[in-house]
Amino acid sequence: MVEGTSQRILPAGARASNGTQRRPGLPDSAMASLRLGVIGIEHLHLFEMVDQLAATGFETVCHVGQGSLEELYRNWRGNSEPRTPADIIGDDSLDLVVLAGVPSTRAATAVAAMQAGRHVLVAKPAVTSADDLALIDRTARSTGRRWWVFFSERLSNRAITKAVELVGAGAIGDLVSISGWAPHSLQPTSRPDWFFNPMLSGGILVDLAAHQGDQLLALAGPGITEVASATVRNAASPTCPQFQDIGRMSLRHTTSSGRVVLSDHHVDWLSPSGLGTWGDVRLNLVGAAGTIEVRSNIDVTGIDGSEHLILVDGDGARRIDCTATDVDWAARLSADIASGSDSLMSHEHAVSACELTLRAQAVADGSYSSGG
Repeated sequence: MVEGTSQRILPAGARASNGTQRRPGLPDSAMASLRLGVIGIEHLHLFEMVDQLAATGFETVCHVGQGSLEELYRNWRGNSEPRTPADIIGDDSLDLVVLAGVPSTRAATAVAAMQAGRHVLVAKPAVTSADDLALIDRTARSTGRRWWVFFSERLSNRAITKAVELVGAGAIGDLVSISGWAPHSLQPTSRPDWFFNPMLSGGILVDLAAHQGDQLLALAGPGITEVASATVRNAASPTCPQFQDIGRMSLRHTTSSGRVVLSDHHVDWLSPSGLGTWGDVRLNLVGAAGTIEVRSNIDVTGIDGSEHLILVDGDGARRIDCTATDVDWAARLSADIASGSDSLMSHEHAVSACELTLRAQAVADGSYSSGG
Protein backbone atom coordinates (compact mmCIF):
# COMPACT_ATOMS: atom_id res chain seq x y z
CA MET A 1 0.00 0.00 0.00
CA VAL A 2 1.41 3.40 -0.97
CA GLU A 3 0.83 6.07 1.62
CA GLY A 4 0.37 9.77 1.07
CA THR A 5 -2.09 12.18 -0.45
CA SER A 6 -3.12 12.05 -4.09
CA GLN A 7 -0.55 13.67 -6.39
CA ARG A 8 -2.06 16.35 -8.61
CA ILE A 9 -0.53 16.95 -12.03
CA LEU A 10 0.56 20.29 -13.40
CA PRO A 11 -1.58 21.73 -16.23
CA ALA A 12 -0.17 21.72 -19.74
CA GLY A 13 0.31 24.98 -21.58
CA ALA A 14 -2.22 26.04 -24.18
CA ARG A 15 -1.38 25.08 -27.76
CA ALA A 16 -2.92 25.80 -31.15
CA SER A 17 -5.32 23.21 -32.49
CA ASN A 18 -3.93 20.82 -35.11
CA GLY A 19 -7.35 20.34 -36.69
CA THR A 20 -7.75 16.72 -35.56
CA GLN A 21 -11.37 15.68 -35.07
CA ARG A 22 -12.06 15.18 -31.36
CA ARG A 23 -13.89 12.28 -29.78
CA PRO A 24 -17.39 13.40 -28.68
CA GLY A 25 -17.64 14.29 -25.01
CA LEU A 26 -14.11 15.63 -24.55
CA PRO A 27 -14.29 18.48 -22.01
CA ASP A 28 -13.64 22.04 -23.20
CA SER A 29 -10.62 22.13 -20.86
CA ALA A 30 -8.93 19.50 -23.02
CA MET A 31 -9.63 21.11 -26.39
CA ALA A 32 -6.14 22.66 -26.77
CA SER A 33 -3.93 20.46 -28.93
CA LEU A 34 -1.81 18.00 -26.97
CA ARG A 35 1.37 16.41 -28.33
CA LEU A 36 2.85 12.97 -27.72
CA GLY A 37 6.01 11.05 -28.44
CA VAL A 38 6.46 7.27 -28.39
CA ILE A 39 9.47 5.43 -26.96
CA GLY A 40 9.51 1.70 -27.64
CA ILE A 41 7.23 -0.22 -30.01
CA GLU A 42 7.46 -3.76 -28.65
CA HIS A 43 3.78 -4.64 -28.27
CA LEU A 44 0.56 -4.12 -30.19
CA HIS A 45 -0.95 -2.44 -27.10
CA LEU A 46 0.98 0.63 -28.26
CA PHE A 47 -1.26 0.93 -31.32
CA GLU A 48 -4.40 0.75 -29.20
CA MET A 49 -3.06 3.42 -26.86
CA VAL A 50 -2.06 5.82 -29.62
CA ASP A 51 -5.25 5.22 -31.62
CA GLN A 52 -7.44 6.25 -28.69
CA LEU A 53 -5.24 9.24 -27.83
CA ALA A 54 -5.22 10.45 -31.43
CA ALA A 55 -9.02 10.19 -31.47
CA THR A 56 -9.13 12.69 -28.60
CA GLY A 57 -6.94 15.13 -30.54
CA PHE A 58 -3.38 14.23 -29.58
CA GLU A 59 -0.81 15.00 -32.27
CA THR A 60 1.59 12.09 -32.80
CA VAL A 61 4.84 14.06 -33.07
CA CYS A 62 7.71 11.58 -32.87
CA HIS A 63 8.71 8.01 -32.05
CA VAL A 64 11.58 5.59 -31.62
CA GLY A 65 11.44 1.82 -32.02
CA GLN A 66 12.84 -1.01 -34.10
CA GLY A 67 11.78 -4.01 -36.14
CA SER A 68 8.53 -4.78 -37.93
CA LEU A 69 6.29 -3.02 -35.41
CA GLU A 70 8.25 0.21 -35.83
CA GLU A 71 7.74 0.01 -39.59
CA LEU A 72 4.04 -0.66 -39.05
CA TYR A 73 3.78 2.33 -36.71
CA ARG A 74 5.71 4.62 -39.07
CA ASN A 75 3.46 3.72 -41.98
CA TRP A 76 0.35 4.19 -39.82
CA ARG A 77 1.34 7.53 -38.24
CA GLY A 78 2.96 9.13 -41.27
CA ASN A 79 3.34 12.48 -39.51
CA SER A 80 5.42 10.98 -36.66
CA GLU A 81 9.13 11.80 -36.94
CA PRO A 82 11.73 9.11 -36.03
CA ARG A 83 14.01 10.41 -33.26
CA THR A 84 16.32 9.18 -30.51
CA PRO A 85 14.99 8.54 -26.99
CA ALA A 86 17.02 11.48 -25.66
CA ASP A 87 15.55 13.83 -28.27
CA ILE A 88 12.02 12.75 -27.41
CA ILE A 89 12.54 13.06 -23.66
CA GLY A 90 14.13 16.49 -24.12
CA ASP A 91 11.38 17.93 -26.33
CA ASP A 92 9.63 20.56 -24.21
CA SER A 93 6.75 20.76 -26.68
CA LEU A 94 5.56 17.25 -25.75
CA ASP A 95 2.82 16.82 -23.16
CA LEU A 96 2.99 13.03 -22.98
CA VAL A 97 5.50 10.25 -23.61
CA VAL A 98 3.97 6.83 -24.36
CA LEU A 99 6.16 3.85 -23.45
CA ALA A 100 5.93 0.32 -24.86
CA GLY A 101 9.55 -0.86 -24.97
CA VAL A 102 11.01 -3.99 -23.38
CA PRO A 103 9.29 -4.11 -19.95
CA SER A 104 12.50 -4.10 -17.90
CA THR A 105 13.51 -0.79 -19.53
CA ARG A 106 10.23 1.05 -19.05
CA ALA A 107 10.87 2.27 -15.50
CA ALA A 108 14.18 3.99 -16.29
CA THR A 109 12.68 5.67 -19.34
CA ALA A 110 9.64 6.81 -17.35
CA VAL A 111 11.85 8.32 -14.65
CA ALA A 112 13.95 10.19 -17.21
CA ALA A 113 10.83 11.49 -18.95
CA MET A 114 9.24 12.74 -15.72
CA GLN A 115 12.48 14.39 -14.64
CA ALA A 116 12.48 16.23 -17.98
CA GLY A 117 8.93 17.46 -17.38
CA ARG A 118 6.86 14.96 -19.36
CA HIS A 119 3.78 13.06 -18.25
CA VAL A 120 4.03 9.33 -18.96
CA LEU A 121 1.59 6.65 -20.13
CA VAL A 122 3.12 3.18 -20.07
CA ALA A 123 1.92 -0.17 -21.35
CA LYS A 124 1.70 -2.94 -18.81
CA PRO A 125 3.83 -4.38 -17.33
CA ALA A 126 4.92 -0.87 -16.41
CA VAL A 127 7.64 -1.94 -13.99
CA THR A 128 9.46 -5.20 -13.22
CA SER A 129 11.10 -4.61 -9.83
CA ALA A 130 10.13 -3.15 -6.46
CA ASP A 131 13.16 -0.83 -6.46
CA ASP A 132 12.16 0.60 -9.83
CA LEU A 133 8.60 1.13 -8.62
CA ALA A 134 9.83 3.01 -5.55
CA LEU A 135 11.95 5.25 -7.79
CA ILE A 136 8.98 5.93 -10.07
CA ASP A 137 6.83 6.83 -7.06
CA ARG A 138 9.44 9.26 -5.69
CA THR A 139 10.00 10.84 -9.09
CA ALA A 140 6.31 11.39 -9.81
CA ARG A 141 5.82 13.02 -6.40
CA SER A 142 8.90 15.23 -6.61
CA THR A 143 8.34 16.41 -10.19
CA GLY A 144 4.56 16.79 -10.19
CA ARG A 145 4.43 14.72 -13.37
CA ARG A 146 1.95 11.88 -13.83
CA TRP A 147 2.69 8.20 -14.41
CA TRP A 148 -0.30 6.31 -15.78
CA VAL A 149 -0.44 2.60 -16.58
CA PHE A 150 -2.56 1.39 -19.48
CA PHE A 151 -4.58 -1.41 -17.86
CA SER A 152 -6.35 -2.27 -21.10
CA GLU A 153 -8.54 -5.11 -19.76
CA ARG A 154 -10.46 -2.56 -17.68
CA LEU A 155 -9.93 0.73 -19.51
CA SER A 156 -10.77 -0.62 -22.97
CA ASN A 157 -13.27 -3.38 -22.16
CA ARG A 158 -16.85 -2.20 -21.87
CA ALA A 159 -18.06 -5.18 -19.84
CA ILE A 160 -15.46 -4.71 -17.11
CA THR A 161 -16.05 -0.95 -17.16
CA LYS A 162 -19.78 -1.59 -16.68
CA ALA A 163 -19.14 -4.06 -13.85
CA VAL A 164 -17.05 -1.48 -11.98
CA GLU A 165 -19.86 1.04 -12.47
CA LEU A 166 -22.51 -1.39 -11.18
CA VAL A 167 -20.49 -2.37 -8.11
CA GLY A 168 -19.83 1.28 -7.33
CA ALA A 169 -23.57 1.99 -7.55
CA GLY A 170 -24.36 -0.79 -5.06
CA ALA A 171 -26.03 -3.15 -7.56
CA ILE A 172 -24.87 -6.26 -5.66
CA GLY A 173 -24.45 -4.74 -2.21
CA ASP A 174 -21.11 -4.75 -0.43
CA LEU A 175 -18.48 -6.54 -2.49
CA VAL A 176 -17.41 -9.80 -0.82
CA SER A 177 -15.20 -11.64 -3.31
CA ILE A 178 -13.61 -11.42 -6.75
CA SER A 179 -12.55 -14.25 -9.03
CA GLY A 180 -10.63 -13.37 -12.18
CA TRP A 181 -9.88 -15.74 -15.06
CA ALA A 182 -7.62 -14.40 -17.84
CA PRO A 183 -6.26 -16.97 -20.31
CA HIS A 184 -4.27 -15.63 -23.27
CA SER A 185 -3.17 -17.00 -26.62
CA LEU A 186 0.60 -17.55 -26.79
CA GLN A 187 1.31 -17.58 -30.55
CA PRO A 188 5.03 -18.12 -29.83
CA THR A 189 6.36 -17.38 -33.31
CA SER A 190 4.98 -13.83 -33.07
CA ARG A 191 6.78 -13.08 -29.79
CA PRO A 192 10.19 -11.39 -29.43
CA ASP A 193 13.00 -13.12 -27.50
CA TRP A 194 12.60 -10.91 -24.41
CA PHE A 195 9.02 -12.13 -23.98
CA PHE A 196 10.23 -15.58 -22.85
CA ASN A 197 12.78 -14.21 -20.34
CA PRO A 198 11.18 -13.35 -16.96
CA MET A 199 14.14 -11.10 -16.12
CA LEU A 200 13.05 -8.87 -19.01
CA SER A 201 9.28 -9.43 -18.99
CA GLY A 202 8.80 -9.48 -15.21
CA GLY A 203 7.12 -12.89 -15.08
CA ILE A 204 3.54 -13.88 -15.76
CA LEU A 205 1.99 -12.32 -12.64
CA VAL A 206 3.75 -8.99 -13.13
CA ASP A 207 2.67 -9.07 -16.77
CA LEU A 208 -0.81 -10.55 -17.11
CA ALA A 209 -1.98 -10.27 -13.49
CA ALA A 210 -1.29 -6.53 -13.58
CA HIS A 211 -4.81 -6.29 -15.01
CA GLN A 212 -6.16 -8.33 -12.12
CA GLY A 213 -4.55 -6.09 -9.51
CA ASP A 214 -5.97 -3.04 -11.24
CA GLN A 215 -9.46 -4.54 -11.31
CA LEU A 216 -9.34 -5.48 -7.63
CA LEU A 217 -8.54 -1.90 -6.63
CA ALA A 218 -11.05 -0.40 -9.07
CA LEU A 219 -13.81 -2.64 -7.70
CA ALA A 220 -12.98 -2.71 -3.98
CA GLY A 221 -11.31 0.67 -3.56
CA PRO A 222 -7.99 1.49 -1.91
CA GLY A 223 -6.77 -0.43 1.09
CA ILE A 224 -4.18 -2.94 2.23
CA THR A 225 -3.69 -6.07 0.13
CA GLU A 226 -2.10 -9.22 1.52
CA VAL A 227 -0.76 -11.95 -0.77
CA ALA A 228 -2.13 -15.14 0.78
CA SER A 229 -0.53 -17.37 -1.86
CA ALA A 230 0.91 -17.22 -5.36
CA THR A 231 2.31 -19.77 -7.77
CA VAL A 232 3.68 -19.93 -11.31
CA ARG A 233 4.93 -22.74 -13.50
CA ASN A 234 5.93 -23.81 -16.98
CA ALA A 235 3.23 -26.29 -17.95
CA ALA A 236 3.39 -26.52 -21.73
CA SER A 237 6.49 -24.69 -23.04
CA PRO A 238 9.35 -27.22 -22.81
CA THR A 239 11.60 -25.39 -25.29
CA CYS A 240 11.63 -22.27 -23.06
CA PRO A 241 12.26 -23.62 -19.53
CA GLN A 242 12.42 -20.15 -17.92
CA PHE A 243 9.07 -19.11 -19.35
CA GLN A 244 6.04 -19.05 -17.06
CA ASP A 245 2.85 -19.97 -18.92
CA ILE A 246 0.48 -20.28 -15.95
CA GLY A 247 0.12 -18.33 -12.71
CA ARG A 248 -2.27 -17.85 -9.83
CA MET A 249 -2.52 -15.49 -6.88
CA SER A 250 -4.86 -15.35 -3.90
CA LEU A 251 -5.29 -11.98 -2.19
CA ARG A 252 -6.98 -10.63 0.94
CA HIS A 253 -7.87 -6.97 0.56
CA THR A 254 -8.94 -4.82 3.52
CA THR A 255 -10.55 -1.57 2.42
CA SER A 256 -10.07 1.76 4.15
CA SER A 257 -13.44 1.22 5.86
CA GLY A 258 -12.37 -2.18 7.21
CA ARG A 259 -14.32 -4.45 4.84
CA VAL A 260 -12.50 -7.57 3.64
CA VAL A 261 -12.65 -8.64 -0.01
CA LEU A 262 -11.23 -12.04 -0.97
CA SER A 263 -9.70 -12.07 -4.45
CA ASP A 264 -8.44 -15.04 -6.48
CA HIS A 265 -6.92 -14.76 -9.95
CA HIS A 266 -5.76 -17.14 -12.68
CA VAL A 267 -3.71 -16.15 -15.74
CA ASP A 268 -2.16 -18.30 -18.45
CA TRP A 269 -0.81 -18.45 -21.99
CA LEU A 270 -2.79 -21.59 -22.83
CA SER A 271 -5.81 -20.41 -24.84
CA PRO A 272 -6.57 -23.03 -27.52
CA SER A 273 -6.28 -21.97 -31.15
CA GLY A 274 -9.90 -22.87 -31.88
CA LEU A 275 -11.35 -20.35 -29.42
CA GLY A 276 -11.84 -17.57 -31.95
CA THR A 277 -10.39 -14.80 -29.79
CA TRP A 278 -7.19 -14.25 -27.79
CA GLY A 279 -8.76 -15.31 -24.47
CA ASP A 280 -12.01 -16.21 -22.72
CA VAL A 281 -11.59 -13.57 -20.01
CA ARG A 282 -14.08 -13.79 -17.16
CA LEU A 283 -14.65 -11.92 -13.91
CA ASN A 284 -16.97 -13.22 -11.18
CA LEU A 285 -18.08 -10.84 -8.44
CA VAL A 286 -19.99 -11.83 -5.31
CA GLY A 287 -21.73 -9.19 -3.27
CA ALA A 288 -23.87 -9.34 -0.16
CA ALA A 289 -26.99 -8.82 -2.32
CA GLY A 290 -26.13 -10.23 -5.74
CA THR A 291 -23.57 -11.48 -8.22
CA ILE A 292 -22.06 -10.35 -11.51
CA GLU A 293 -20.41 -12.59 -14.10
CA VAL A 294 -18.44 -10.65 -16.70
CA ARG A 295 -17.70 -12.22 -20.08
CA SER A 296 -15.21 -9.83 -21.63
CA ASN A 297 -14.52 -11.33 -25.04
CA ILE A 298 -16.78 -14.25 -25.89
CA ASP A 299 -19.69 -16.42 -24.77
CA VAL A 300 -18.32 -19.84 -25.67
CA THR A 301 -20.93 -21.84 -27.67
CA GLY A 302 -23.50 -19.33 -26.41
CA ILE A 303 -24.97 -16.03 -27.58
CA ASP A 304 -23.01 -14.17 -30.25
CA GLY A 305 -21.20 -11.04 -29.17
CA SER A 306 -18.41 -10.22 -26.78
CA GLU A 307 -18.65 -7.58 -24.05
CA HIS A 308 -21.53 -8.57 -21.79
CA LEU A 309 -22.28 -9.50 -18.19
CA ILE A 310 -24.88 -11.42 -16.20
CA LEU A 311 -26.35 -9.67 -13.16
CA VAL A 312 -28.26 -11.62 -10.52
CA ASP A 313 -29.97 -9.74 -7.69
CA GLY A 314 -33.15 -9.87 -5.64
CA ASP A 315 -35.26 -9.18 -8.73
CA GLY A 316 -33.88 -12.03 -10.85
CA ALA A 317 -31.17 -12.70 -13.43
CA ARG A 318 -30.52 -10.73 -16.60
CA ARG A 319 -27.93 -10.50 -19.35
CA ILE A 320 -26.63 -6.99 -20.01
CA ASP A 321 -25.09 -6.12 -23.37
CA CYS A 322 -22.30 -3.65 -22.64
CA THR A 323 -21.35 -2.66 -26.18
CA ALA A 324 -22.92 0.79 -25.76
CA THR A 325 -20.75 1.61 -22.74
CA ASP A 326 -18.34 4.44 -23.54
CA VAL A 327 -14.59 3.81 -23.68
CA ASP A 328 -13.43 7.21 -22.44
CA TRP A 329 -10.04 6.66 -20.81
CA ALA A 330 -8.17 8.74 -23.39
CA ALA A 331 -10.58 11.66 -23.05
CA ARG A 332 -10.14 11.58 -19.28
CA LEU A 333 -6.35 11.47 -19.60
CA SER A 334 -6.47 14.42 -22.00
CA ALA A 335 -8.60 16.42 -19.58
CA ASP A 336 -6.27 15.55 -16.70
CA ILE A 337 -3.25 16.87 -18.61
CA ALA A 338 -5.02 20.00 -19.82
CA SER A 339 -6.61 21.03 -16.53
CA GLY A 340 -4.57 19.33 -13.80
CA SER A 341 -7.51 17.14 -12.76
CA ASP A 342 -7.24 13.50 -11.65
CA SER A 343 -10.06 11.58 -13.31
CA LEU A 344 -8.38 8.61 -15.02
CA MET A 345 -6.68 6.96 -12.05
CA SER A 346 -4.91 8.24 -8.97
CA HIS A 347 -1.16 7.93 -8.65
CA GLU A 348 -1.72 5.69 -5.64
CA HIS A 349 -3.94 3.37 -7.67
CA ALA A 350 -1.34 2.88 -10.41
CA VAL A 351 1.47 2.27 -7.94
CA SER A 352 -0.55 -0.01 -5.66
CA ALA A 353 -1.77 -2.18 -8.55
CA CYS A 354 1.80 -2.73 -9.71
CA GLU A 355 3.14 -3.21 -6.18
CA LEU A 356 0.76 -6.01 -5.27
CA THR A 357 1.59 -8.02 -8.40
CA LEU A 358 5.31 -7.51 -7.80
CA ARG A 359 4.83 -8.99 -4.32
CA ALA A 360 2.77 -11.88 -5.69
CA GLN A 361 5.42 -12.59 -8.33
CA ALA A 362 8.13 -12.62 -5.65
CA VAL A 363 6.14 -15.11 -3.57
CA ALA A 364 5.58 -17.33 -6.61
CA ASP A 365 9.20 -17.14 -7.76
CA GLY A 366 10.34 -18.30 -4.33
CA SER A 367 8.92 -21.77 -4.96
CA TYR A 368 9.14 -21.89 -8.75
CA SER A 369 10.80 -24.60 -10.81
CA SER A 370 10.23 -25.12 -14.52
CA GLY A 371 7.92 -28.02 -15.22
CA GLY A 372 7.09 -28.29 -11.51
